[in-house]
Amino acid sequence: MVLMAYEDVKNHLLSISDREKRALFCLIYAGMAREGEIVRARYGHNKPLEADDIENFDNRLEITIRSEKSKRVKKVDRFGRLLEKTRTISVAPAERVVPIYKNRESWLTDIIEDWCNFKITGALFNYSTRWVEYQFRKWFPDIVSNRGLDKDGSSHTVHWLRGWRYTHYRRGEVTGKIVDSKIVSMLGGWVSSAVPEKCYDFTKIKDFYGELENVF
Repeated sequence: MVLMAYEDVKNHLLSISDREKRALFCLIYAGMAREGEIVRARYGHNKPLEADDIENFDNRLEITIRSEKSKRVKKVDRFGRLLEKTRTISVAPAERVVPIYKNRESWLTDIIEDWCNFKITGALFNYSTRWVEYQFRKWFPDIVSNRGLDKDGSSHTVHWLRGWRYTHYRRGEVTGKIVDSKIVSMLGGWVSSAVPEKCYDFTKIKDFYGELENVF
């Protein structure tokens, strides 16, 4: 998978002609969200993100996101042996608030505000995750992800919006300075930064040449 740079993601999102789909992908990207946290969840009973979940301040929007995957039930140990008693572990906070600052990303907040004002109340996107995946393939036709035995491209490629956002924070492209992995993980709803650092951090040594050059 090749990283899509911040400006390329921005330009691509702005180029989406369908108002609803543009807002959908902007919210997934801005909130570093799983699609099941924005629309009807595949797992659990989370309701779709609603207009009231987005609070508008003078300098920022705050998106309250309910995690699609807050707990995991373990039936076997790390060696694959059946546990005498199943264990439930936390894999993500049940709820998180993600701020998007208007002075930095007015292009993003304007699109989200516009859709919230249009919907006024209730679910912003009352659709299934399968519908979101279909829309992603339609509007991002060149983005193909090989996962497992699926060599023709995974239906879960919409998750790359989440991965790109993580990398853009880590490279300093969102805020103007590099954001610590632990902070970005909190924004994305991960308990630990180990998973996103392994799966979604596409930073390269050359991304930091400017800092290295000015060390002394």
